[in-house]
Amino acid sequence: MPRTQCLGTAIIGAAFCASKCSAERLARDLAFFPPEPPSYALERRVRGEDADGETREGEPKERLVAVANDEHVPASYARAFQRVLDTFDVASVETVRGNEIVVMTCEGADEQSDGADVTIIMSHGNAVDAGEMAPFARKMAQQLACRVVVYDYSGYGQSRGEPSVADTYADIDAVVDFVTHKYGVGLDECVLFGQSIGSGPTCYFASKRENDIGAVVLVSPLLSALHVVSAPDAWCTPAKVFKRMDVYKNYAVVKTINAPILLIHGDRDEVVHQSHGKALWEAICKHTKPSDAVCEPYWIPGAGHDDTYERNPAEFVRHMRGVCAVVRGRYQKRRLTAGASVV
Repeated sequence: MPRTQCLGTAIIGAAFCASKCSAERLARDLAFFPPEPPSYALERRVRGEDADGETREGEPKERLVAVANDEHVPASYARAFQRVLDTFDVASVETVRGNEIVVMTCEGADEQSDGADVTIIMSHGNAVDAGEMAPFARKMAQQLACRVVVYDYSGYGQSRGEPSVADTYADIDAVVDFVTHKYGVGLDECVLFGQSIGSGPTCYFASKRENDIGAVVLVSPLLSALHVVSAPDAWCTPAKVFKRMDVYKNYAVVKTINAPILLIHGDRDEVVHQSHGKALWEAICKHTKPSDAVCEPYWIPGAGHDDTYERNPAEFVRHMRGVCAVVRGRYQKRRLTAGASVV
């Protein structure tokens, strides 16, 4: 006989009432956990100034730098962590909701001038910030020979404001706009990478742009916020009872994403069950056309929620290289088609 989740659903219902029947307010209270203290601080230095305060010849303009936070980072790791942070270009970007958010960019090896300038934009998971993502982002930039951008949601790291669903949407809008204008890349050269709760804003943005995004990568993604607290095989779950008040409904918007999607999920994930990834893959397959580029999902044996890369780095990178190859191939095909139409 199927299990029921009546008690858990009742608790969610009570919390919904306490939040004045506002799904946005409930999500803000229950879904976001910024790390305290943040892993990094921000400082302004004259461009060309090194860590010892000496200034090299060059542009006199100030630059924003990320500095390891001694209260967060163990002393034994602080120097190595700072070396990683020093490889990032740091900027502050304002969203349409008025928050200043932090954007960090790491450059990989230069690509051919006639090829796609692949740029990965990472929306990180919960309970971490951009500083904590920096070592992984740098590895991806180096191993994939591309630009990698990681940013902090409003209220995370050194970004201003408070986290909310609406703000995460405004955040990714601002970041993509910043990246495309600053680096002169097209949306078809961008790979949107969403991990865990980051799959929400990632799917949101990708679903808005028909045939524009280069590709999407979803790592340990949610079916929706309430599905995280709903057993996959139970009755009377919060996701079923309160479906209308749910947020980050990836199961619905993933169907409208017209770009190759790579799903990555561990089979030992105890935070977001692998059934989320499997259900999203099923939804993608149902709405895939024969002419669409398809990325086979990477189901990772033995991986949990936060070790999808560490479980098998070589295999993770292999799948990511496949995504970058698809983006470059689609980019080149579009350019050839555009050139032929002009002739």
